[in-house]
Amino acid sequence: MNTPHIRNFPTQAVFIDRDGTIGGSDQIEYPGEMQLFDGVAESISTLSQHGFELFGFTNQPGITAGHSTVEAFQQEMKLFGIEHTYVCPHPAHAQCECRKPRPDMLIQAAEDHHLNLEQCIVIGDRWSDMVAARAAGCLCVLVRTGAGMRALQEDRSRWETMEADYVATDFNDAVKWIVQRRVQPPQDIVIRQVASEDAAALLELHRALDRESMYMLYNSGERKSTIQAQARFIDQLNESPNSTTWLAEHQGRVIGHLTVIGGGAERIRHRASIVIGVRKAYAGRGIGTRLMAALEMWRSSAGITRLELTVMSHNHTAIGLYHKIGFVQEGKKVKSLLVDGAYVDEYMMSKLYERDAD
Repeated sequence: MNTPHIRNFPTQAVFIDRDGTIGGSDQIEYPGEMQLFDGVAESISTLSQHGFELFGFTNQPGITAGHSTVEAFQQEMKLFGIEHTYVCPHPAHAQCECRKPRPDMLIQAAEDHHLNLEQCIVIGDRWSDMVAARAAGCLCVLVRTGAGMRALQEDRSRWETMEADYVATDFNDAVKWIVQRRVQPPQDIVIRQVASEDAAALLELHRALDRESMYMLYNSGERKSTIQAQARFIDQLNESPNSTTWLAEHQGRVIGHLTVIGGGAERIRHRASIVIGVRKAYAGRGIGTRLMAALEMWRSSAGITRLELTVMSHNHTAIGLYHKIGFVQEGKKVKSLLVDGAYVDEYMMSKLYERDAD
């Protein structure tokens, strides 16, 4: 059997739910009881052959009730070909920190195995899998097996502010989609500067990012800008020598942006603040890096020697990315934001450049 040629693609790991996703039903079945769905063993093997790290993550409240152990679930998942599994043993009423829809199992796995969660994908059958994935910055694939149809119907209100990146017939279909992304990533992404006629598309992008991410300034539906106001803002940016927006476009659809706003007064014209946003369906494809590369090429001609940004202190994936491209943390804005009723700190980060010689 010939091994397919695998191109370099940044997706690092796939997180896999258990009950209803790879076997069993929407009810809990303990180790030794659950049967894998047809083809799942082969699909798990396919993911491994394509170089993905595989992790299980599952809520199992029966452990607290004494029906099984964390180790038993982990051992069973190993037998299925999933080396590392994170298990929440607590019932919902315990209000623990690890139970899905909280993202803590994903975050813990990222810390333990040095993962960038924006380069990871979650496969699950429940709304709680999707919400955990989004909160951690992962792509998410919903399967229609198990509780999947209920997640799309009566449970839709629980995750109505977001969309799955792909809705799969079953686990095998999900794996085909993931492998396709690795073997044939899009080659026709265009990075270009914004024009006033992009106002409608850019506003649509902003609203989509508000829906998809918990890390944006605006809540979903809160942004009140109009197309006309967006067009005026674009014109103001493009009239400035040290401000602009770079767009990432795929097949005519705007899927990401990097906006840079330079100082207006003489003493601060060398500095600029930046905001980056990329649609979740395109996360992990190096688009943010390409947007930054465009900015780097343009920066010198704009006279910018200092870039600034703020990032929520719990957005570990973004913080890791910014460190990777040369940003350093300078300070912390305590209780800077109020998100879902809780105060959130922001880190202030910057990247400095040598002043270009005249």
